[in-house]
Amino acid sequence: MKQKITSVNTSTILSRSQTVVLAVLIAGYSLTSCNDEWDRHYFGEGMDSAADAPSLWYQISTNSSLGEFTRVLSHVGYDKVLDSPQSFSVWAPMLTSSQADSVIALYDQQKQSTITMPDGMVRRIQDKDNKAVIQFVQNHIALYGRSVSSAYTDTIQMMNGKNMILTSTDINSVPFVEKNIVACNGILYILASPQSFEPNVREAIGLEPGVLDNANRFFSLFDKYMLDEKSSVQRNVVDGKIVYADSVLTRNNELYPTLGWIEREDSDYIFVAPSDEVWNREYKEYVNYFKYDDMVENRDSLSHLNAQFAVIRGRLFNRRIQKNDYQDSLTNTLYLDSPNYYGLNVFMNPRTTLLSGLTPWKCSNGEVYIDTEGRIDPKSTFLEDRYLMASNSSARKTPLLLVNNEKTEAVSIKTRSVRDSLVVTLEDSTKKIVRFPELKEQNYIEIAPQTFTNVSNRNSSIYFYLPKTFSSLYYNVYLVMVPPRVDSESSYQKSDALPTRFQVYYNERLQTPRTTLTSDPNDDIYFAPPSEDRALSVPAGETHSSGNQYFLTSGDKIDFICIDKARQPKFSSYNMFGAENPIMRYRITTSVRQSDLTNGVQTNVMRINRLIYIGFKTAEEAKAYEFDLSNLKEFNVSL
Repeated sequence: MKQKITSVNTSTILSRSQTVVLAVLIAGYSLTSCNDEWDRHYFGEGMDSAADAPSLWYQISTNSSLGEFTRVLSHVGYDKVLDSPQSFSVWAPMLTSSQADSVIALYDQQKQSTITMPDGMVRRIQDKDNKAVIQFVQNHIALYGRSVSSAYTDTIQMMNGKNMILTSTDINSVPFVEKNIVACNGILYILASPQSFEPNVREAIGLEPGVLDNANRFFSLFDKYMLDEKSSVQRNVVDGKIVYADSVLTRNNELYPTLGWIEREDSDYIFVAPSDEVWNREYKEYVNYFKYDDMVENRDSLSHLNAQFAVIRGRLFNRRIQKNDYQDSLTNTLYLDSPNYYGLNVFMNPRTTLLSGLTPWKCSNGEVYIDTEGRIDPKSTFLEDRYLMASNSSARKTPLLLVNNEKTEAVSIKTRSVRDSLVVTLEDSTKKIVRFPELKEQNYIEIAPQTFTNVSNRNSSIYFYLPKTFSSLYYNVYLVMVPPRVDSESSYQKSDALPTRFQVYYNERLQTPRTTLTSDPNDDIYFAPPSEDRALSVPAGETHSSGNQYFLTSGDKIDFICIDKARQPKFSSYNMFGAENPIMRYRITTSVRQSDLTNGVQTNVMRINRLIYIGFKTAEEAKAYEFDLSNLKEFNVSL
């Protein structure tokens, strides 16, 4: 990577990493009432008092060697700033006319750029956010006057927030031509060349034209001006709304709270930035996963936005807040605070894996690595294996019956806790401790049919709606059924450990809702009528079966049962920037004969821990997949 400010073209970025220490700003001194003793202490022996000295602007504008720098300051409005009573230190570089022209051209271009307000209004970028001002002008100015003497070394903060090393002979290794020139409002230094601008991670994204343009444009979409109420001056209240005499606006980005505050100078981020080629290739693939039905507002824009977010979401890492040594592993910022995501998007030994062979671009708050290969596996970010806890009431529906012409819940649903372990007596009278690591979150639901007078209701049933699924993927869906012995709340009889025979029905949300409902109490205008639910056949290779369309639990073991294979929904239900609308619906219904109930052969009670759903890019891959009970790594990102 060419490490230069291509848009300003005034200097190269420093290649060495600097120690960043926040400067303690020296309190402003009074320029009109300083005594000689203080002047000698502050400005050095032999230096005149600042009280009667000309301003910084006067000294810069009348110095023949600073003519081009003067032209830049005047053009961007800093002639007034440096002629004001406020105290500054200025490191004024001697520039060529072409260098000055580059800064002025960038300033003018930025003046025409726009940014969106929270209310949707578009306004031009403010001067304080202009790149020419931030990257060049403020890179040479610090608040408060600072002189240097022999054996002086300190870290100071420039107006743009960059931290620089100031010594008695140079600033950030750029030597002084002159130093300690006293002005009535600060101290002036003259440099033979401009200082390098060391960008932070956010700024660096915009400094590689033709390489990171797509990433830069995406972040820029979320730049917003926000009203700083604390800094703004209120005038009065009109119709219950505050009217400001002076509205102070600050620029923010809506992605920062989610992905990381990559513009903050006191941070330490790693960004594995996708090159434009990688971005285009991944976007072309990912946009197929975000096809939405007609009920989703602005579905084309949402598809485009989510595909872009999918490209970038797994690429930012904050070394400051990781719980472990980042040399050992890196965890994406989007998942650091969520315990359910443990193991998701974790890159072990990143120096020899994820970052291997990549050259770091040193930034003021971290490092940028340009990924030209596509090193982030989507299976570790947004296409991860998922599970839905059966106890999640927001993703399930209880079936209804008409009892005395009133809709009544057909089953009772109880959430039960899973015991930590179970002591089992073996045939040789020895005892064995059995644990249940296969079960998640230590609970399950028990579904049993309600009994009603004059209404037959022998079988239990339940609906599950799978959240966060994607179009164009092929899903294998697994049901985790548990026996009564895992219950920690009550004892059970051996006769309770009976198998359960059940069927599975599938229905997919309609592209547009129906206008009328059928007489079925379970009808939903967003899905085809329940009578059109498709009974699923037992997938090939599934051993928990009793005939072609009937599944059968063991009754005394934890069963992982594949209820559907290579199911491809037409539309996506994953709306990172919109409402969640589940597409895939499964109805699980027992199918037990009365004679089997009476004779204690089977039970009509279902005990379900969770549903697991795994997406594949091809139907062949889904059909060939073998579920591995020894390595369960599905992630509960749906809750």
